Amino acid sequence: MVTSKVHRKWFTGVLAGLLLLVLTLPVLADEALKVGLITPLTGSVSTFGISVRNAVVMGVEQINEAGGINGRPIELIIYDDKGDATEAANSVRRLIDRDQVVLVIGPVITPCVLAAAPIAQGAGIPLMTPTGTGDTITSIGDMIFRAAYKDSFQGETMARFAWEKMALKKVAVIYDVANDYSTGVMNAFRQKYQELGGEIVSLESYSTNDNDFSAQLTSIYVRKPEAVFIPDYYSAAGPIIMQARQLGIEVPLLGIDGWDSPELALLAGGYEEGGYFVNHYSTDDQTASTQAFIAAYEAQFGIKPDALAALGYDGILIVKAALEAADSTDPEAIRDALGTVTDIQGATGTINMDPEGTPVKSVVIIQIQNGQNVLVDKVDPN
Repeated sequence: MVTSKVHRKWFTGVLAGLLLLVLTLPVLADEALKVGLITPLTGSVSTFGISVRNAVVMGVEQINEAGGINGRPIELIIYDDKGDATEAANSVRRLIDRDQVVLVIGPVITPCVLAAAPIAQGAGIPLMTPTGTGDTITSIGDMIFRAAYKDSFQGETMARFAWEKMALKKVAVIYDVANDYSTGVMNAFRQKYQELGGEIVSLESYSTNDNDFSAQLTSIYVRKPEAVFIPDYYSAAGPIIMQARQLGIEVPLLGIDGWDSPELALLAGGYEEGGYFVNHYSTDDQTASTQAFIAAYEAQFGIKPDALAALGYDGILIVKAALEAADSTDPEAIRDALGTVTDIQGATGTINMDPEGTPVKSVVIIQIQNGQNVLVDKVDPN
């Protein structure tokens, strides 16, 4: 009877020890790190989303082939938000609540980022938008980061280019009053251009999904500007460009990174020729990391990568550096690393993250020449 009690005590002790051992074992090195991607694979800005998806997938494959993040592979979970803010909000909830990702990449366009970011912030999960340029994005909270420059930076850059390089004294502006992205760039451009001494002779607005711009363009035509600034995505800029030219507006047309899509030429009917726009990178840039990215992307997808692809690739490189530095799935450790990683050799050049969550890097001016995007200027941050 005594022997039986001793055996039971011994057995219970062994079980308790084994349970403690299981509970305290470190996470296996080959357990995948779940990372979410929210991107518009369908809808009005689908070319943006497909480019981002391609580049992020390529980056993840390269990371995993090289041994993953400190020995752990990345498992990429992708949702299509269709370029819709409600879909973006639903997608980030699924990634956090159901898929239990350690980090979210995306969404791609500013309105969708503004819908998704507060949810990630509230849940305490880091979110890195590769392409969102709205100035207020990172002010949502300390868990929100980006791989792109701010709208104010590109708006001011185009204003300086118009005034200093093109010597334009009078410019008209047409923008989407219902789109934070379009409105934000417009405000930055207008303020800087007027500070420099330029005159905005006409400021016309429309709403998202409008397709007839004749009234606004007629108002612009009669005021005889020296150029027209169109800060919007290709899906709206294309029809505006076509209608402007058909109405007889022959002055230079100026745009922003949202123009960078092969669909622009189709929607503008070839009238985009000669236009200028601000962008994140150029395939003409001979920086070694830029050319290496272009070569890899072309080899895998058979086409030259646009700026959205470049930013998608930079986004996954920033995430890689942060996850390696954090060496943890703890959200706060990942957050701290995202705001401090530096000297990342990305598709758009050298990237240094600042604690605010925005990278410090260059911007380029592109001109459309014979249907090709040609680098005409490169501006480094102050």
